[in-house]
Amino acid sequence: MHPSSIGPKHAAAITAVLGILSIFPPLATDMYLAAMGDLARAMNASHSAAELSLSLFFLGLCVGQLVLGPLIDSLGRKLPLLVGTAVFTATSIALPLVDDITFFNTLRLIQAMGASAGMVVGRAMVTDLYQGQRAAKVMTVLVMLLTIGPIVSPTLGSLLLEAFGWRSIFVTMALVGAIALPLSLLVLPETLPAANRASRPFQSGIGTARTLLSRRAFLVPALIAGLVQGGMFAFITGSSGVFQGVFGLSPLHYGLVFACVAAALVLFGRINSWLLNRFTPAEILSRGLPVQVLVTLALALISGTQTLWLFVIPLWLAIGMVGLLSANAMAITMASAKGGAGMGSALLGAIQFGIAFTVSSCVALGGSATPLPMTLGLLLPALLAALLSLAGTQRLPLGQARPEGA
Repeated sequence: MHPSSIGPKHAAAITAVLGILSIFPPLATDMYLAAMGDLARAMNASHSAAELSLSLFFLGLCVGQLVLGPLIDSLGRKLPLLVGTAVFTATSIALPLVDDITFFNTLRLIQAMGASAGMVVGRAMVTDLYQGQRAAKVMTVLVMLLTIGPIVSPTLGSLLLEAFGWRSIFVTMALVGAIALPLSLLVLPETLPAANRASRPFQSGIGTARTLLSRRAFLVPALIAGLVQGGMFAFITGSSGVFQGVFGLSPLHYGLVFACVAAALVLFGRINSWLLNRFTPAEILSRGLPVQVLVTLALALISGTQTLWLFVIPLWLAIGMVGLLSANAMAITMASAKGGAGMGSALLGAIQFGIAFTVSSCVALGGSATPLPMTLGLLLPALLAALLSLAGTQRLPLGQARPEGA
């Protein structure tokens, strides 16, 4: 489908449905954070075993996108998306029926693979339909819609936990999946013509992957995107232990503080949309990364504080910078993957969630006796991303053209 054949209302509907699909991962991670202790007790498991379900979910998102990438370049975008959405919905129905932590964690891995479909297909569809500044703006909208999940999920999860117990959280995930499935069928177009599809998906996918990973213009911004978002996953993994354990917040108050911090993603996403009228994504990225390092460094230096607001202010800014930077890094990456958008989207997602799995596991292993493991999980990826940028690798495709009217 050509962008010119899509009216404004249909384009808005497509973006909205892709946004709903993109909130599957935050719903499936953030909504049950406050219930981690109840979940562990219900299954007679350790808190670490329950936390493993979070790390395995990130791993499933990584693996799922690598599998789906070649398939959506061969079968088209829509069919794999519908199958993935159905898998997410079915596993969400099964999870509250389980009483064994090993079986639960296995289902979480499968649930993540289904959830990955919306992410990998969404980025590919945006690349099919848009280019340059327009693609970056649509990607920013998707990232902003994605942030509704972290804002709403913890508070909603806490309310469900107190009213109905932890199983109601997974029932809610199933309901969201059941709503998204018919919307995807009815609203989303097939954006990859049959003539442009690969005849041998995995053989072609491996070749495309080798080409993209050897292309500096793809690999560097993909790594930067993954490192930038790695800080968000450090926050997701460590926040429950920090706010409930160190600062002593109740599950409901924790959900409210989490939502307040995550709201920075929306605000900074709006700022990014405004900045894109004046600067290229590469310019925003190169100038914003040093700011992220300074903010996360300040956060790490005050990790020993017992004053909640003093800790939350730099954390709020650090998470906001994720909303400012990530969409630009993703748009730059996908711009260099033309001709293999499905595999490019899969590699981008795999890199992001491979880094997320690593950061999340390190934060979990670091424990929650102090905020330091979580704050280092924000600082170190930000520092690595800035070093890549300072090496001169930010001079990438979208950085070549100034926005119209700038």
